[in-house]
Amino acid sequence: MAEENLKTKGTEVEEESGFWNRLNIPLPERSTGLFRYIRDFFTCLEFLTRIRMTKREVWFPDDFARSVPYFPLVGGIMGALMWGAARVGALAGFSGNVLGVFLVLAELFFIGTLMYDGFMDTADGVFSGRTRERKLEIMQDSHVGANAVIGAIILILAKVTLLGSFPTAVLGPLLVAMYVVTRTLMVVYILLFPNARPGGLGEMFKTGGSPVYLPLALVLAAGILFYLGPVWCRLTVFSCVPCIALAFYLKWNLGGLTGDTFGFLTECGTVIVLFLAYYLFR
Repeated sequence: MAEENLKTKGTEVEEESGFWNRLNIPLPERSTGLFRYIRDFFTCLEFLTRIRMTKREVWFPDDFARSVPYFPLVGGIMGALMWGAARVGALAGFSGNVLGVFLVLAELFFIGTLMYDGFMDTADGVFSGRTRERKLEIMQDSHVGANAVIGAIILILAKVTLLGSFPTAVLGPLLVAMYVVTRTLMVVYILLFPNARPGGLGEMFKTGGSPVYLPLALVLAAGILFYLGPVWCRLTVFSCVPCIALAFYLKWNLGGLTGDTFGFLTECGTVIVLFLAYYLFR
């Protein structure tokens, strides 16, 4: 992808609406030293959530690649926000599926629909039963097909049912672990799997990246999970196996991964973590 195209695509993050978007914290165009890491963190935060705290006029192709090590940290922030939402729901007297619906709505408020979009596009393409090239074309089509609709319904029903199945004491740390695991796995998908097609989101996150980003992300994720407790580390190991197996299936099916498949894998990973936790804590 050309540098200008990357810059144009990157500006979508800044222009998208979100809460806290009125703070408009100014950041230098090309930060150095400590400010560089602050800039990279906010790039990650504003891409993965609906939180908009900075205002930038210029984007560079490697801005997104340099944000990759912060995925686990932003996952932890997501989990903390959702833990707070779970507490609010419990105080309001919500339980069961009502609490599950409340948490799905809270997720849409804090995190948005970026991963849902990738999930639906991938469902349309992969389950179309067409050739590899045609599947990739379908995934780029802006129209929504039956596979996407049915997949989204099943996904939301699974989330509602599973999220409403845990006691509040377990649900809080589970949400943190779930978002840390799924966002850390995104780093694995981005850095270790080939792109199914040139350009796009996958290449944008690899342009200007570094081999040290993966170990940095893994160390950061391990630190958060060890702080939560050993049971969450065990859940992480069990969850990673089917998630990575699913990534290899998509690689075989499509010839690699795309930005849409990152969303598909992340949403499927969410359900996998919740499902395994259900059996672990029942």
